Amino acid sequence: MKNSKKHLKAKIAGWMVVSVFVFFSCVEEPLEQAPGSLTESIEELQATAVFDWKTSDKITVTVEGLDVDVAVNRKLTLETETGDEFFAGAQAMSEDFEMTFDLPSHVTAVTMKYGAIEKEREIVDNRVAFDFVVDMGDEDLEP
Repeated sequence: MKNSKKHLKAKIAGWMVVSVFVFFSCVEEPLEQAPGSLTESIEELQATAVFDWKTSDKITVTVEGLDVDVAVNRKLTLETETGDEFFAGAQAMSEDFEMTFDLPSHVTAVTMKYGAIEKEREIVDNRVAFDFVVDMGDEDLEP
């Protein structure tokens, strides 16, 4: 019986301590700047002359066709470096491809996928260029 009374008193004391912390922990902090010194209307707001309001850029993607004797058509996919697909369509390997896209300003590279071919290129001067040539490397050549 004595242990249960001690236990009950400890629970009550614990709840009281928690209640006091919750009640007194919220303190109103003063503003850093007085409200009267802020801009009063939207008409008074101004951006600096060098501020760029655009959040996207026009990027031209070109793919140079490959002279092949056989008709090869595959799905051409273009993605940002984060994997967001922004174009997908059928493309003949023997034909050139050029298209301009509005991409977010933070995109710095584009990945092209065409069948088993996958290439990533950096965007330079709002342009990125690809081809269908596959680099096989020099590993199989003997010295």
